[in-house]
Amino acid sequence: MNTQLYRASEHIHTTGAANAEWRTLLYGWATEPPDPDSLARALQRGMLIAAALLGGSGLIFWIAANWQDLSRGARLALIEGSLLMTLVVACFVPRVREASLLASLLVLGGLLALIGQTYQTGADSWQLFAAWAVLSLPWVLGARSDLLWTPWVGIAALALSLSTGPLGMMRWFSLTEPHRVALALTFLAWLVLGLVPLAVAHVRWLRLPGGLGRWSHRLSVGLALGAWTGLGIASLFYSDTMSVAWPVAAVLVMGMLWMNWQSRWRDLPCLSLAVLAANVLVMSLAARFLLNNDEHVMTLLTLGVLGLICLGGSATWLLRQQQTWGRGDAE
Repeated sequence: MNTQLYRASEHIHTTGAANAEWRTLLYGWATEPPDPDSLARALQRGMLIAAALLGGSGLIFWIAANWQDLSRGARLALIEGSLLMTLVVACFVPRVREASLLASLLVLGGLLALIGQTYQTGADSWQLFAAWAVLSLPWVLGARSDLLWTPWVGIAALALSLSTGPLGMMRWFSLTEPHRVALALTFLAWLVLGLVPLAVAHVRWLRLPGGLGRWSHRLSVGLALGAWTGLGIASLFYSDTMSVAWPVAAVLVMGMLWMNWQSRWRDLPCLSLAVLAANVLVMSLAARFLLNNDEHVMTLLTLGVLGLICLGGSATWLLRQQQTWGRGDAE
């Protein structure tokens, strides 16, 4: 939104000025058309991205559809040649570098899947995604684009989730000492993934033009919060005794909430996701103790009231933060 709207609304709120002149100014600012040059650049970039997505996906689908008609060498040569071509174009045509590297990222995944199916290496599925993330990391780092960091975060998250099983380490909740170590490593791995965009933003030669990749940051934070919340809920309902997973998850969620509230990289969508995760943890803890009660009607009523309190308080606080940040940005 145009920051002048915040200044005008603040002026009207403090002085009570609401005459026709101010209404005309507000209407002009609110309906101000975008810059034609910036709109043309955005459309061109969007078309290149769409072409990269369609080209990479189409190549993978074409190989799958003609699986029986192509020899092993032809399939490998086609997809390896496509990968080489997209990388060469990215090196020598800066204007389409971002889109070419996105196509390279897709084609690399198809190549790894093709090799795994052709030669039957016996590797687990998570190893494919892990190799995909590691091999593509050099050009993702070099591109310095949120368009590449966002799918890379998704690929790394798939590798991590497939390696640890459903709901993270749900099968380790017998809480013997080695299993506690595995559970701690799972929490740590999701924390590292959640902080990858922030770490990139603090390295000068890797930093994106805008400082922080907002979409990759939101995706990584959302995935980490989801994993921690799942681990916390699983520890409450799928283990004989309450483990340390719920308190650890609560601490990590509150830490992520504080980081997206008070740090220089504050972000309202990430803050909203952290608040949602905190509400889910609170509701799950309340349900864990209340469901043991034989008074089912009272239990449902209590949970409903608690949910309304959490929802109303969270929405009110988030709206207040949005207004505060909007006024701060306008100043």
